Amino acid sequence: MAGILRNITTLIDHHFAVHSYFEQRLSKYSMDYHSHPTIELFYVVKGRANYTFTGNGQKTVVERLKSGDLVLIDAECPHKLSIEKGCHGLFLELSVILTDSDSVPAVDSYAVVCNCDSLIKGFGEKDYILLNDFLFIKQTILRLQALLNSDKLEYIDHYFTQTIIAELLLSINECYRKTYLANPYISGIVEFITREYQENITAPVIARAVNLNETYMQKLFKKELGVTLSEYVARYRISQSIALMRNTNMKFIDIAAQVGFNNRQTFYNAFKEFSGYNPKLFRKFLSRPVTSFISK
Repeated sequence: MAGILRNITTLIDHHFAVHSYFEQRLSKYSMDYHSHPTIELFYVVKGRANYTFTGNGQKTVVERLKSGDLVLIDAECPHKLSIEKGCHGLFLELSVILTDSDSVPAVDSYAVVCNCDSLIKGFGEKDYILLNDFLFIKQTILRLQALLNSDKLEYIDHYFTQTIIAELLLSINECYRKTYLANPYISGIVEFITREYQENITAPVIARAVNLNETYMQKLFKKELGVTLSEYVARYRISQSIALMRNTNMKFIDIAAQVGFNNRQTFYNAFKEFSGYNPKLFRKFLSRPVTSFISK
């Protein structure tokens, strides 16, 4: 079977671009088997969905996705999606374009994927990977959505979209590596933060909860996830604030308090640092009734 992530040499002298983007809420849905020359990503924001894979002599496999799960499907992989009881999902398709030396600068997509060692290993075994997002992948997808929804899209250097795509793939690579090679203590820390992020959680509190020495815990966390504990907590709170921006009319000061920030200014600073936008502008982009983007 031909593919892109299974045969990364096809990326030499090429770069990734957004072929299409859809955000849909479906109550019930079913499609026939199909494949396409683009890489597909589907993220379940809320609800459940089933993906069925077959072909290339492989047995039929049904993967069941829940909220926070994502599937990344290589080009030309036969699959079908079915939804039985409702699902809010983000669809993203990436195409590969020949890099013209006379055009705008392009991110070296081949170099990016070469650095996705875990991703390469995963696609060496099958044509798709399934993950639960604990590294804020949804936040990166929504940053891409905000860029696509911008009034100035036609004037934006597409280098920025390529940069976000690269960040997205590297985040998926880390998530895949941590999912299948994760230290059990890290899983416990992440679960605690997910459960208690609205409270005033500190390193000593988390260390006691997972029964680890505080200094050792912080060193282990940084080694395993590549970010400090405080950075992870802030990023998780930001990811939760985005959901409130999208789904409520809450004031920013109330959102900040709801997700665990002490004051609005701390929330603003953290949001700008981790998303690249101020909260007001980000909410403006996300509130637009744009449900799809198709590249020309």
